[in-house]
Amino acid sequence: MNKTLFVQMVGVLLVGVIVGIIFRRSMRTEGFKCGCGKETCPACREPDLSRYILKSTVPACPQIPDLSNYILKSEVPPVPDLSNYVLKSSIPKPQPVILDCSKCNQPKGDCPPCPRPRCPEVICPAAPKCPPPAPCPRPVCPPSVVKCRAEAPVDDPVRPFLAPLSYVGFGKGL
Repeated sequence: MNKTLFVQMVGVLLVGVIVGIIFRRSMRTEGFKCGCGKETCPACREPDLSRYILKSTVPACPQIPDLSNYILKSEVPPVPDLSNYVLKSSIPKPQPVILDCSKCNQPKGDCPPCPRPRCPEVICPAAPKCPPPAPCPRPVCPPSVVKCRAEAPVDDPVRPFLAPLSYVGFGKGL
């Protein structure tokens, strides 16, 4: 072989290898770029979409309330001095007054009026009187129908158990 032919073949081979490497790189990335900057990137992780929601499902922010019904703390009037006051619950309940009517028995002078009763007299209304219950209807038996033997059709002239068994024709052979 010729030396120039060998150099040409080696040159074509090198150009083919270089073109193959460039073509391989462009085919392997497929237009996506990994952020790592390396030739061989680790597997890029996809975001977990189950942890996200759509923007359309986010509730709207609440509206600002109407502040015209409020005042500033600096505009609040001072609190009155409560040192001269007591709570109603701290005052003890007054005890009932018991009047002494022993003066009523003395003959001299006018007696003080007797105390009125503490509880009113309870008068219950009379119990209502209920009418007596209506009597229960008596069961009526259906009329019994008794048929006498005389009314029964007589087709058998024999009266059973009345003739002695020793009689010829009733019990003994014929």
